[in-house]
Amino acid sequence: MPLDLSSLRATFQGTLVTPYDPSYEGARVLFNNRIRTRPAVIAKCADAGDVVAAVRFARDAGLPVAVRGGGHHASGFSLVEGGLVIDTGNLKDIAFDPGNATVVAGAGCGWRELDQVTYVDHTTPDGHGLAGPGGECPTVRNAGYSLGGGYGFLSRTYGLGCDHILGAQLVTADGEVLNVTGDEHPDLLWALRGAGGAGFGVVTHLAYRLDPVPRTVLGGVMAWSLDDAEEALRAYRDLYVGRDEDRLSIYLAIATDPYPDGEPLLMAYGMYVGPVEDGEQELAPLRAVGTPVFDAFGPTSYTDLQHALGAEIVYGLQLKWRGGYFRDGGFSDEAFAIIVDAARRAPSGYSMLRFDLLGGGAIGAVAPDATAFVHRSRLFNISIIAQWVRDDEAEANLRWTDDLQDALAPHLNGEVYQNYADADRADWAQAYYGATYARLQTIKQRYDPTDFFHHPQSIRLPG
Repeated sequence: MPLDLSSLRATFQGTLVTPYDPSYEGARVLFNNRIRTRPAVIAKCADAGDVVAAVRFARDAGLPVAVRGGGHHASGFSLVEGGLVIDTGNLKDIAFDPGNATVVAGAGCGWRELDQVTYVDHTTPDGHGLAGPGGECPTVRNAGYSLGGGYGFLSRTYGLGCDHILGAQLVTADGEVLNVTGDEHPDLLWALRGAGGAGFGVVTHLAYRLDPVPRTVLGGVMAWSLDDAEEALRAYRDLYVGRDEDRLSIYLAIATDPYPDGEPLLMAYGMYVGPVEDGEQELAPLRAVGTPVFDAFGPTSYTDLQHALGAEIVYGLQLKWRGGYFRDGGFSDEAFAIIVDAARRAPSGYSMLRFDLLGGGAIGAVAPDATAFVHRSRLFNISIIAQWVRDDEAEANLRWTDDLQDALAPHLNGEVYQNYADADRADWAQAYYGATYARLQTIKQRYDPTDFFHHPQSIRLPG
């Protein structure tokens, strides 16, 4: 029997999508299309009032809920089987205060939309734009990104997305709207800065501080063949270990070029937040490695770089995402050999290995207990991302991912970036939150004592 949505439809301003609607299959698709979860209803909210109505309806109907922004949850926890999905992707209002260098953003805003307002369309008196530390993927929404940590090319200079959160508007399990600030509900603000997607409520808006970013930066991408990859990995390690400079933000990835039908290459991409000529000097050790296949670093703007790097990110492939942080000394020659060998044997041209710089600089300058984000001192991280199209490709790709994870286990420290959620981790609470987990449980008890907002890796109630 179809779910009776009449009471919800009476007040809901957005769109309600059920399995009986022609748009349902498309509305259900996540970034990870290996997830085949089928909700009873997807509530595409138009405003915070719709979120309140959806929460109250689900509570009264006894329906499980999930919260979705951009649909990028690696393990698919933004859908719930037979339940109600509260979709905040259409909450796109932006209130920019250039005088105070802050912005209040609806949960559905992407970083391109925010950067257009604060960086492209605005100039500070000293000729800069303003930006938050967003990522390059165009379909990631600011809320899910920031609440779980949130790193980008500005993070090593200015801090993580969660470090920039000044306040939030959140709908509780009772349908109450809370304004969360350092003065009102400071414990909840602490939890939202790093564990905000783990079951405290539905965030509808976030207030951020912004940072000055030059109009012209040194940015781009360069690449080496896999024959030079181990040398380049060593040079990258040596560039950052013990490094005080916090303006050079370079990530690595092994991916095919052209994507997905070309040969696998090791690519270095990112930017220098400062004068271009200074950036050229800082980048020199990487440019000296081997014989680059290409070197496209040069003067550019922050937003042009973000657009260029996000252009080939494909939404709707099947994927499995594993990995973790390297232990001290684990980002080593032995690990590099394992990684390059695995890259040569990847069964899909869509797959990639990413090495994101998630610690050090301004990230590491924050005490590990100052927010719910604890992974601040670890410089190096690997994401093993198998991606494929057809169901019959799944077995080979899943095996490739798990085999590489097992081979690298002695080199990793057991910590996992919570925005790269791994459904296979039985120890997820320790891997994501470490020593802060007990404090998060206490806050969960205070704001969601019935565990209304739960998924397989949400914060558990104490006891």
